Amino acid sequence: MSEQAKYLRKVVEDYGERCLRGTHKSPAGPQRIIAVTSGKGGVGKSNLVINMSIALASGGMRVLVIDADLGLANIDLLLGIHTRHTLEHVATGKASLEEIQVTGPGGIRIIPGGSGAQCLLRASEEERNALMESLETLEDQADFIIIDTGAGLSPNVLAFLAFVEEIIVVTTPEPTAVADAYATVKTIAYENPGASIMLVVNMAKDRKNAKEIADNISIVAKRFLAVDTSFLGFVPRDPMVVKAVASQQPFLLSYPSSNASQAIIRLTEKLTGVSRVASDDMRGLAGLFARIFHRVERGHIEDGLQQGRNPIG
Repeated sequence: MSEQAKYLRKVVEDYGERCLRGTHKSPAGPQRIIAVTSGKGGVGKSNLVINMSIALASGGMRVLVIDADLGLANIDLLLGIHTRHTLEHVATGKASLEEIQVTGPGGIRIIPGGSGAQCLLRASEEERNALMESLETLEDQADFIIIDTGAGLSPNVLAFLAFVEEIIVVTTPEPTAVADAYATVKTIAYENPGASIMLVVNMAKDRKNAKEIADNISIVAKRFLAVDTSFLGFVPRDPMVVKAVASQQPFLLSYPSSNASQAIIRLTEKLTGVSRVASDDMRGLAGLFARIFHRVERGHIEDGLQQGRNPIG
């Protein structure tokens, strides 16, 4: 495994140079939009998004991360990146999505959310049209679009979960986190029954511990919701993760030989092996946001939010 870690570091370091030289080639297959969410805060969701994205990029994928935690965006803080413009500026027409993108570690591209960017969902028709034009320019620029939603079941989070076809639900072994993860699965089942739901257990003791937690959620979801969930993987509790966060660096790059980094590699390898083709009316960022805005206009978000509040079957 240590040789694999060394190879990963080399591939990641070379990724940016390939992009600059224009030699990067996109893998065959349709663009995939994946939302990463959690029932509660503090489960390491955003950190997972960052390191998963870097691992995907190391495999030659073009990765765009959208920090869609519209109330408390923090991917830029985790990476120590200072951004001049955010989604809030896009919503108010002061910048385009192309202009606010920043390049992150490993060659991933990031669209920063910005604290207080809830106005994105309250944008005027003119501002929404401008956003759509910006979104269309990104359609062919990424193989994976990873959306880091907020934690919990706020209207902002629900807006994304209702329409993304692939959703990763992150939890930890903590009982309250598991209960909230199930509540999130329940809400997705009601709002977006066709979605593919994948479970990731972060800060797990070991694989057995993580698998038991994921299996328990899956069994209850199947019995009471008639919904299938899959166990994508786990990341063990690792002191190297804490050290990396403190230094505002991805643990995959700072400590590639750590147990957490090796788990991320396995997790993303499994993710890329999952084949799912989006239906024609569900493809593209512009289409996703168009459906979100339509939902907001019809006032359906609060109705769905009520459905997800009861975590008991």
